[in-house]
Amino acid sequence: MYKLMSSAGRSLAATLLLLLLAAATAAAQVAGTPAAAAAGAACHNDLIALRSTCYQYVQDDGGPMVQPSPHCCATVRGIANATCVCDYFSSLDYINLDRVFYVAGQCAVAIPWSCGD
Repeated sequence: MYKLMSSAGRSLAATLLLLLLAAATAAAQVAGTPAAAAAGAACHNDLIALRSTCYQYVQDDGGPMVQPSPHCCATVRGIANATCVCDYFSSLDYINLDRVFYVAGQCAVAIPWSCGD
């Protein structure tokens, strides 16, 4: 589906993603604690990295599951805020959570079974 989107559609989607991430980071900073701000920033960084390295392996495109690249696995292993990433992925209808679990398993990373609930 992503390949079928026009460049304008992809730009709009990327802009919306960045706005959502900025809002989440701002909300964490308003919470008033440095830890909350750091968690928001870590989540933002994780999501950007995952989007650029792993999206093709978790998109809901109807195709077969594909072994993730070593670069994707390195990104998955480096996730700092798994809870935030799980919460975000569960809100996206173009991400296949079965594929998220598959990629995590192929990368030897355990993610909570509640991810996506």
